[in-house]
Amino acid sequence: MYAAILLFGLQTQAQIALGGGLAYNEKVSGPGITLKAEFNITEQIAIAPGGTYFFGNSLYGYNQNILAVDVNAHYFFNIIDDKLKIYPLLGVNYSNYKTGAYYYGYYYDTYEVSDNAFGANIGAGGKWAFSEKLSVYLEPKYIVSDYEQIVVNAGILFQI
Repeated sequence: MYAAILLFGLQTQAQIALGGGLAYNEKVSGPGITLKAEFNITEQIAIAPGGTYFFGNSLYGYNQNILAVDVNAHYFFNIIDDKLKIYPLLGVNYSNYKTGAYYYGYYYDTYEVSDNAFGANIGAGGKWAFSEKLSVYLEPKYIVSDYEQIVVNAGILFQI
């Protein structure tokens, strides 16, 4: 009986938000597209899985792209009622890197290298709620891995 009451209480507390946005990765000097979910475990704690594809830039035939998958934990601090929340960000990261180059000369040649790395995310974020169903967020983070990088992500979340 107590377990049923506890389970019902946890289910009513859980809130889910889905959304996405734009990101910038300083390592590839390029933009990215992010898809993100946010599962509120309690009013202050959330788990936020997401994925970002960074297009990189292309200069003199050299291009680098990154596909990053993250699972982060947030601990919310209410600053202005329930409108503005700030939070530390801590999580794990898996990134797949693809670097390619193409050369023109007497012969056409291509060169491509792929690699991956696991890492840890350390950062902070802020979230502004326009309504109960709509909010925007900003998250700068540092990824500690074999391929260290700084990522800034901003987007919109819809509460479902």
